Amino acid sequence: MSRLVTYFNNGSIELNHAVNQPYTDINLAFLLPNADNPLDLELAGAIAASPSTLTQTTKQAISALQASGKKVLLSFGGGTVSSETYHQLAGNETELAQNIACFITENQLNGVDIDFEDTGAFTGSAGYNGVDFLVNLTRALRATLPAANSLITHAPQPPYLECGNPMGGYVQVMAEAGEDIDWLNVQFYNNPPWSSNPQEIVSSYKKYAQLPGLNAEKLLIGLPVTEHDAGSGYMPVDEIISDVIQPVQANGALGGMMNWQFSSDKGGAWTEQIGAAIGL
Repeated sequence: MSRLVTYFNNGSIELNHAVNQPYTDINLAFLLPNADNPLDLELAGAIAASPSTLTQTTKQAISALQASGKKVLLSFGGGTVSSETYHQLAGNETELAQNIACFITENQLNGVDIDFEDTGAFTGSAGYNGVDFLVNLTRALRATLPAANSLITHAPQPPYLECGNPMGGYVQVMAEAGEDIDWLNVQFYNNPPWSSNPQEIVSSYKKYAQLPGLNAEKLLIGLPVTEHDAGSGYMPVDEIISDVIQPVQANGALGGMMNWQFSSDKGGAWTEQIGAAIGL
């Protein structure tokens, strides 16, 4: 079954609106490390009533979403987490995993999404090894969050999956820890030459599906809902369907689609059309 994933990062549209939309999974963004003490984790954005507490509205929406058969995950990381902060977390992956798992279990969520965007950790300029950090964190999370009960997903950028690219650390991450990762929400935006380039997205999708630890069912194509949701990479819905979804489907399975972000799909037209195109 194809999945349709979104990120809830802005409260301008209430989360409970997703109950009647064809999303299969919703990522709550974000859980962040404290800059002064990175192992002290904090909720941020529209989901946070306090650094340690979800808003009551979010809690009620989670219950309604889960009752309708959808999964709700908590996304850790994002583009605002500094390389210095990750450097301090490296070597403390077990404790970090336990702290993340506490938020998951205490709030009865369905898992965690890791949004790691420290490119320097793959190219050797960050002072720590990003592959080791992600492999160790993923394994520690899986030991704490058994596969029967919890999902673990990651959200890499496409150059992280390119063999031979200095940034291609996720090639090794998937080879070493892919069995503990349920799927990847690949960010095919803000990343030329993939941004707004359907042919590059389709060819890369086919290539990534052949990597160790990966297959087509574990790959989701992530795109922005509007041109205001990314610096580059926006495509109209009809172009996504005709030039991305249908060519991938013609060559085999499509793991699904992801969008950034939930609040931008006012009226739900993006979700409804994309959901129909992938059979939801």
